Amino acid sequence: MSRTIITLIILVTTIVGNSQSFKKIDSLSNLLIEKYNLQGLGIVGVQKNKVVYQKSFGKANSTHNFSDSTKIYIASNTKAFVGLALSKLAFEKKIDWSDSISKYIPSTYFPSNIDVDKVTIRNLIQHTHGLSNDPMVFRTAYSGEFPEDLRALLKFTVYRNDTLSYDFKYSNLGYLLGGLIIKEVTGKDWKDYVADNVLKPIGMTSTSAHIDFEPNLEALPFEHFSNEPISSRKSENTLHIAGGIYSTLGDMGKWLRIFIDKNQTSINPKLVTEYLSNRTITKEQMGPFTMDGYGNGWIFGTLMGEKLFFHFGSFKGYESIMSFQPKNETGVFVFVNERVGGQRISAMLSTYYYLIMSNDSNADNKIQTFGQFIDPLYEKAKKDRTLFNYKNIDELTGTYVSPKYGNLIVDKNGDGYTFSLGRLKSLAYMDNENNQILIEWTPGIEEHFTFSNTKGKMKLIYGDFGEFIKK
Repeated sequence: MSRTIITLIILVTTIVGNSQSFKKIDSLSNLLIEKYNLQGLGIVGVQKNKVVYQKSFGKANSTHNFSDSTKIYIASNTKAFVGLALSKLAFEKKIDWSDSISKYIPSTYFPSNIDVDKVTIRNLIQHTHGLSNDPMVFRTAYSGEFPEDLRALLKFTVYRNDTLSYDFKYSNLGYLLGGLIIKEVTGKDWKDYVADNVLKPIGMTSTSAHIDFEPNLEALPFEHFSNEPISSRKSENTLHIAGGIYSTLGDMGKWLRIFIDKNQTSINPKLVTEYLSNRTITKEQMGPFTMDGYGNGWIFGTLMGEKLFFHFGSFKGYESIMSFQPKNETGVFVFVNERVGGQRISAMLSTYYYLIMSNDSNADNKIQTFGQFIDPLYEKAKKDRTLFNYKNIDELTGTYVSPKYGNLIVDKNGDGYTFSLGRLKSLAYMDNENNQILIEWTPGIEEHFTFSNTKGKMKLIYGDFGEFIKK
């Protein structure tokens, strides 16, 4: 029998075997939807230069099923695209990783006690810059109310540990500063630069950092307790550089193939190698995932002993994981549009995919252990709320101002008091345990306010965010 015929038989046997095994992923996905009242989920698996599995389940939104055309908000997975954009600039000698950020962002924008000369671009993409700026992070990701020139918010920068340190600490700030550097070096907004230099060469024609698609195509955020979308839906003005890209299953398959197809030429292979090797050392555990390094929007670690590059995208109802195993030349992207356990469910399905691809005969038993991490999340009942009541309506309602966080508007309608901060809006509830006002602008995240009236001047104190003073 010729070698060609033998090879063909092996290939056909493998395809048939995988096809049968992939039906187990179908079964598990349908089971998870039913068990946890998920609206929908999507999975795309790749090996070398091919998509070997692509399937969507359930609904993307209230009117449309999840499909290959569904637009998926990938949240912090955006960082990997930005990391590749910055890596391209370094590869072309337009920046150097050891450059101080003050070379591109004048130190005069920062408080005088911040020694920006000692913070490098490498620190930004590895989360080792030691800086914190809650107003910039909050306003770009949540309220959407920020100045046209983000540098105006740099005056609120502080050291995370009161002094300069280079310890790893994940945050959006490093990539927000990276976006300012891209603009300074190229003259282009990060969205345009990433589109031209990353998305276009890869052929990711359905991926964008804009909400430039029909609303019924979007996979909306949901939670277990309701069949209606929740209020964490993204808006154009909250698509920021640390989490601002929408994609599709097909395009995420194209993205992952860049890293496992040794023959790809869309992105210079030498650039890809440098991009993936630029990381700092970390030592953390995330369930079955170890986290041994971080850089350019990728976590480097292991899953069940196998080396793995991966990253999570999470924004309350937009939950995803992208990953690939370099040794086995396979990768998978999983998205679940459910808030409560979506991230852990996406981790479970990713793990199952790799077990199936490795023909692990014990895959079903191994995957059952995830239940102990997921089930408790759904055993907690949704809390009942009592609307906040305040007799002097005129005294409480109005516009409150914070130099750091913008304008907070308090209104009164038939349902009760509403608190609005930029695009965020929520009814006000009683926090009986702490004698405070409770707000839930984003489902699952409780915000706490107290108020005072000193000499006729009303103030709202918003947790660690400080004072909002009434106009």
